[in-house]
Amino acid sequence: MPNRLKLLRQRGPRIFDKISKSKGPIALLDESFLTPAQGPDSFYILCAVVVDKSEVMHLRRGLEAIAGRGRWHTTEEARRDSGKQKIRQLARLIAESTISVIAVVEELSAQDSSGESARARATQVLLDELAQNYLYLTGTVVYEKRMPGEMRARDEQVLKQIQKGDSPAANLAIWGMAEKSEPLLWAPDIVAWCYRQAYFERDPSFYQDLERSTRLLKV
Repeated sequence: MPNRLKLLRQRGPRIFDKISKSKGPIALLDESFLTPAQGPDSFYILCAVVVDKSEVMHLRRGLEAIAGRGRWHTTEEARRDSGKQKIRQLARLIAESTISVIAVVEELSAQDSSGESARARATQVLLDELAQNYLYLTGTVVYEKRMPGEMRARDEQVLKQIQKGDSPAANLAIWGMAEKSEPLLWAPDIVAWCYRQAYFERDPSFYQDLERSTRLLKV
């Protein structure tokens, strides 16, 4: 049987080139937040879903099998009963095949109205934790690039400072992708959304399966 990862590298997204070259596990990143400018009870969550390189395709196929192909956004799906059912199934799949690590910044300062300072702090803490305990300094971090402009430039500046520094995360391979339909990046979006439901005590049952395979970092 042909190597599926090799075939996808030939005809699929560039993410598979990065995965094939990774020497360790893969960490997939996404965020959830409420800034002081958006309302009270501000917070910033940066979530990583860590999957072994050998399990990446299993996870991707499972996500597509449940969610379908195309684009996925958990907040939008949660507006429908059918979407909520999918979220529970996806959360169970993620909990069974991955480990999640979530950096949480609570009560952002009023001066951090955009949440950018909290994002930078969470990024440093999360990447250091991944490098030391999950990716073993050799894994690959994949995150979804923000829209071109000031926010993307800030992310690139933060990551450049980390990679030029002497923290554990300095040697990680970090790659941003703009492809919003990549199923692997649905995983951290789902975990972040589920944790947010528990954080605000809206419906903690969404997070119940994930809780056993998640490590929380208070920043």
